[in-house]
Amino acid sequence: MMLSKLGRPKYLFLLLLALSITIKVGVSLLLIPLKSEPTLLDQDEQEYYFLAGDLLNGNYEFNSRRTLGHVLVLAIFRLITFDNFKLTQLLPTVIFSLTAPLMYLLVRRVTDNNLLAMVVGVLTIIWPPYIYYGRSLYSETTALPIFMSLLIMLPKGSALINKSEGNWIRWGLCGFILGLCMLIRPMYLLFIPFVVLIVFLEEIQWSKALRRTIFLFGGCFLVVLPWSIYMTINAGVPILISANGGETIAGGLNPTLIKEGYQVVTMPDGRITWQGPGKWIEMDKTGYLSEEDLKLPYAQKDKLLRERTREWILKHPSDALKLEGTKLLYMWGFYPLQLEKQTLLGSIPTVIALVLSIMSLIRFRQYTRHLVRFWTLPIFVSGVALISWGSWRFREPGDLGILALSSMWLLSVLFPSLKIFRCVRGRNEQ
Repeated sequence: MMLSKLGRPKYLFLLLLALSITIKVGVSLLLIPLKSEPTLLDQDEQEYYFLAGDLLNGNYEFNSRRTLGHVLVLAIFRLITFDNFKLTQLLPTVIFSLTAPLMYLLVRRVTDNNLLAMVVGVLTIIWPPYIYYGRSLYSETTALPIFMSLLIMLPKGSALINKSEGNWIRWGLCGFILGLCMLIRPMYLLFIPFVVLIVFLEEIQWSKALRRTIFLFGGCFLVVLPWSIYMTINAGVPILISANGGETIAGGLNPTLIKEGYQVVTMPDGRITWQGPGKWIEMDKTGYLSEEDLKLPYAQKDKLLRERTREWILKHPSDALKLEGTKLLYMWGFYPLQLEKQTLLGSIPTVIALVLSIMSLIRFRQYTRHLVRFWTLPIFVSGVALISWGSWRFREPGDLGILALSSMWLLSVLFPSLKIFRCVRGRNEQ
């Protein structure tokens, strides 16, 4: 009786959560030391951290570059830890630890296969990029578990089950969650076409899929509209989420990256990393802005960056394509391969999982509709890379997809008699 209870989803969820927290917090305390002071944080982490401090001290000033979602979360962390820097670093790690048990629920919901779900949950816990980036103050630590909640909560359509799930309230709530993701991590704005694709692939009746999309957008609109009004009023120009579109594009597509090429650099905390094509540089280093331009208000600089990046791309299409290619090669682990730890613990596992994912999609091609919540994720983050750069932090949602798909292929090979999909529209898998 006790063993049967331990096999229930809620107990397995808690087991994975406890294991995930133990491993990630243990790594932060024992293997990869926490930063001793805020000045050793990466640039984006520092900005989030100090903005949270400004918010707590009542000194926050309007910032059109950053949304307040993650800043609010860090402000709460700093408040409840009495501004203890090390504890503030540990709390995002605990939040990010939800990724593994939530992945268990997502895979179980899609396939109804408890063994597969547990395997993916465990792999998510020990996935090297998650262990490394899951202990940071980046906004991904907050956004990814919320994004996973969206993928879990999305009702299934009639293409997957005999009777469609969900009412307008649930679809509106899903839109609300997507809006929260955008306010924490603006890149999720780019997930809109993919969530629409998921809705239409999972639902046979297009009219019903259209109604669901409207309810989804309605919920998202309720979250994003007040923020958009606030941003627009303060910036004086229309802004949907944030005003860093030009800065984002220019940082990854500019002549400086081509000219300087690949370089190994040492970070303030002693970490060895690299810079060059495939990565991103600050606006004052792109070569697009003069000293006089840099004195302009941010919104004007951002506009100039968009215009001049577009002009450079049109004049140098081959260089632009080269940079776009290196972004994707970097994101998916094919480049660069000179850094030993990054290659061994990051690039090699990623390339293997990616290849197995492709093999899985071929093996289970008759279930393309059923797997849409997985295979859209690597495509989504690849689009983010093309617009911004090939950061492995940006790739985190895509890793969820390749971990699930590659695990399906592995289990189907190791256990040929195992039914990966327990039930599809009332029919057992053949």
